[in-house]
Amino acid sequence: MHASVQPAYTWSHDYIFSGKSQKAVLLIEWCGAAQPSTGGKKSQKLVARDIELRIWLEPYVSLNRVHGCRPAESGDRGLLFSLGAIRSGQRKYIALEFNLESLAAGRHEMLWLQWRYRQRPGERGRELPVQKLSLEYSRHTGYIDKASSFYVEKHVELLKVEKTIAEALLLYADGQQMLAREKLRRHADNLLLMAARSGDPVLLREAESLYIQCERKSHQIEKEQTSAV
Repeated sequence: MHASVQPAYTWSHDYIFSGKSQKAVLLIEWCGAAQPSTGGKKSQKLVARDIELRIWLEPYVSLNRVHGCRPAESGDRGLLFSLGAIRSGQRKYIALEFNLESLAAGRHEMLWLQWRYRQRPGERGRELPVQKLSLEYSRHTGYIDKASSFYVEKHVELLKVEKTIAEALLLYADGQQMLAREKLRRHADNLLLMAARSGDPVLLREAESLYIQCERKSHQIEKEQTSAV
């Protein structure tokens, strides 16, 4: 029987330079298992709920930042992420930024993961087998400043959009309109630059959406200020 939650993992780098401490990003994506279509339409059935992901880090790995959610728990029992529910065919993402200590050349275990979820309310939780993720360390100096995976970069920037909007709204509410617009435009510019280099339509669409929000909010504030005069 196929699991209702189907995870995949992508590191920002395939190799890590062994001569010094490094940073790496792990993109975690999970998809709701496909359901048989009915009447020629794809099913959008809720296939998993109360999804949890627990991660145990090796001693030489430390979490620096999370994009897309917040850990519900961290400590001796590892990191716990509460990830809600997912529908059939739906795909979700989070990204974890890690600090990695310098290690000898060779393949090293980085972390261990386990997923838990329920298919129906009230039922006993289901668990996927524990998975181990590793990274290859190399003495080759070409890996010191090697560009990271575009796929990972893309999704990290997309995951940052929600936080950017939330921070901009707080600045607007605090009367700091210029800073709010600058924050939105700066993120939109970055997305647009990535879209221009790659031709990625999703990045372009998100950039345009941020520009529109920026202009709409600016017009709204100008209108309110004019009315108050």
